[in-house]
Amino acid sequence: MHKFLVKIVPQGTLHTFHDKSVMRKISAKELVKIPVWKGNRTIDLEHVAKIREAIGGVVEQLDSGYRIIHYKEEDTEGRTINQSYLIDGQHRARILMEHFLDNMCESDFDVVVVEKTVESETEAIEYFNAINNVKPQHWRTDPAMVVNRYIAELEKCFNTKSVKFIRPGRTRRPYMSADDLRDVLKRCGDLEQESGKIQEFARRALQKNDELLKEAPALILANTKLSNYYETALSAGFMLAVDPKMGWVREILK
Repeated sequence: MHKFLVKIVPQGTLHTFHDKSVMRKISAKELVKIPVWKGNRTIDLEHVAKIREAIGGVVEQLDSGYRIIHYKEEDTEGRTINQSYLIDGQHRARILMEHFLDNMCESDFDVVVVEKTVESETEAIEYFNAINNVKPQHWRTDPAMVVNRYIAELEKCFNTKSVKFIRPGRTRRPYMSADDLRDVLKRCGDLEQESGKIQEFARRALQKNDELLKEAPALILANTKLSNYYETALSAGFMLAVDPKMGWVREILK
């Protein structure tokens, strides 16, 4: 999926909002290349169908209502890059994408987007919640929304202003990709939704990290293929990303 990531080339600022987000114009074909933020709600195909019916095939009507976040992540070579994700407007963008796929030679047109730079996954989650505060019940029942709460709680425990062990998008060990963590949590099935349960999960994650740090010296001496990762993680003080499958997640959820 990451091979489709693109970077927006601004076409001029239309307006800067109080929260420092910026309104710009980009082309519709450029918009549909931007991947949807993984923390978004599960796409509602019925809603897509209703929008498609409402516009009657005139896709140019879908020229606004999009919000994009930018944050730093690492490319395949470990270099820090600025990356863009669609955080609001995924249903309209889905219609545009299908339209251009079905009509390869169809004329392009401009759409208006609001862009905001965020520094962490938690900040992205807070921004998403702020612009989607009309369906609180849906937040509590949509698995994607529940997973966001787990990630935000873990970031609260492990990330500081100076060190971010859990990072947006792609990253390399010993740091943890929030996207990879999100995928693992989603595969765990129904997660507890009570705040106390989520806080307990984060507390157990801290405890598990401490246990793994104590075990690390012996694991390094064992000279396995993971020894270098253990050594780097021990030095950083964060062991939870050494195992790319993050087996500890299921372990502490039991």
